Amino acid sequence: MDSTVDRYQHVGCRKSEGAHYTPTRLSQFVSEKIIEKLKKKESIVIADPAIGDGELILSFLSSLDSTDNIEVIGFDINLESIELSKKRILNFYPNVRINLIHGDYLDYCINGNSDLCEYKLPKFDAIIANPPYVRTQVLGAEQSQFLSKNFGLKGRVDIYQAFLIGMSKCLSEDGVAGVIVSNRFLTTKGTGALRQSLHDLYDIYNIWDFGDTKLFEAAVLPAVLLFKMKAEKPDFSTEFRSIYETNENEVDFAETPVDAISLDGVVRCSNGKNYLIKAGLLDYDSSPKDIWRVKDLTSEKWLDDVYRKTWATFGEVGKIRVGVKTTADNVFIKSSWIDETGLVPELIRPLITHHVAERFKQSDAETKYILYTHEMVNGKRKAIDIDKYPISKMYLEQHRVQLEGRNYVIEANRKWFEIWVPQSPLLWAENKIVFRDICEEPTFWLDNKQSIVNGDCYWMVNDYKKEETDLLWLVLAVANSKFIEYFYDIKFNNKLYSNKRRFISQYVEQFPLPDPKSVISVKMIMLAKSIYNCTDKQERNESEKLLDDLVWEAFDLPCPIF
Repeated sequence: MDSTVDRYQHVGCRKSEGAHYTPTRLSQFVSEKIIEKLKKKESIVIADPAIGDGELILSFLSSLDSTDNIEVIGFDINLESIELSKKRILNFYPNVRINLIHGDYLDYCINGNSDLCEYKLPKFDAIIANPPYVRTQVLGAEQSQFLSKNFGLKGRVDIYQAFLIGMSKCLSEDGVAGVIVSNRFLTTKGTGALRQSLHDLYDIYNIWDFGDTKLFEAAVLPAVLLFKMKAEKPDFSTEFRSIYETNENEVDFAETPVDAISLDGVVRCSNGKNYLIKAGLLDYDSSPKDIWRVKDLTSEKWLDDVYRKTWATFGEVGKIRVGVKTTADNVFIKSSWIDETGLVPELIRPLITHHVAERFKQSDAETKYILYTHEMVNGKRKAIDIDKYPISKMYLEQHRVQLEGRNYVIEANRKWFEIWVPQSPLLWAENKIVFRDICEEPTFWLDNKQSIVNGDCYWMVNDYKKEETDLLWLVLAVANSKFIEYFYDIKFNNKLYSNKRRFISQYVEQFPLPDPKSVISVKMIMLAKSIYNCTDKQERNESEKLLDDLVWEAFDLPCPIF
């Protein structure tokens, strides 16, 4: 295996190594939860696989009744961190045995003691960790493949995932691990294999999703996992709690969001913000690979009621697609081709971006245009014959050096002037629903101008039955409702900062639709069309409120008070 120094040779500081030092209150919380589950022993071996400044270990030691017969084992690839944490620990707890190792914990997981340790390390009674976050793009393809092979990871690999799997190599049979990770692993499609592995390797006591509480300086949305090695017959279910900012009125008070997550309902914290705490058990659809969410009796009953009235999902009506990705936007996309280039290439087409996003109908913001280099021939997508379009060819030739510099295009046997992800040219001519990826409220609108959709938005056409022309209007009606916000929060519970949600394929394809032939659905379709054509703002707002009420009625559910 290559050395850790080589692996991170491009890293210039601790943050670029993926290190985000742990806030003290969160460290205390994780420590207390580990100790609650630890069996009483004469001696304890506690390990931190990425010890950093030693804050997690110090919090753990401070939470113990006694630090006699405690051995601390720590790993870090940064020698300064090793020296700092050693100094801090000995300053407060000189009686503790310390074995800090300047090396990569993942090397230890793969190779054991061979290169890192002078003697064989014992199994760990407890692991407390905030492993580094380093994405595939930073690691590089070679190292990502190495981690995938050695730790059974799939998809977009993040190094914290390898740390989680690696803990199964060194945690004792009755040991307990408390780990701070990014909460993205709970809900993203690419971490499905990781969720399956965690389910197979461990019995998970608790999951705490700290959501948008901003516990870290960096834009990390943390979650905490508390687990032990897998038993044949676990005698408990996984408790799951989440905390996200809300505008609802508080019913309780806590000093910090970390303190608040052990309460229920809406809690106000000393930072002046209100948070909604949800509590229940871990749940997923049919497999541990599926999205992990909080299951409580009220939420599950509500979802069951929705499914009873669901005729189809959005994904069954039409595939959810992401927009085009040129990988050279400065060449292919312009607001005004004549003003910016002095040319009007034959191949330019109107382009939808998030800048025109508005509910039901796109805004009047300036339209962008894309030079689109693909067509359908005999039912197959192919690059256009550039010689047939002399103005487009002349323009593209001016940028040939940059476009040929996209090595991945050439290596894929594509033409040098191609858009990297063009989607199907045939579908651009159809009416489509377009929506933003990240926004506070659902923002879906209809495009009937044969526009191309950019990669900062998603879109769908009616793949179900082309003659059912009103299906997209029903999709639009449901998609822009408070009902869908409520469904999203119960089903997926994935918010970013400032109450923003992610409307991505794996979520939107599961959105429910009522029977399009029902009386209420027919009313919804008519009202959606009316809103689309309405120019009076007050009239439109009133119509949207009426439509929202109809959506709740279509699923035979009462509308909550927002």
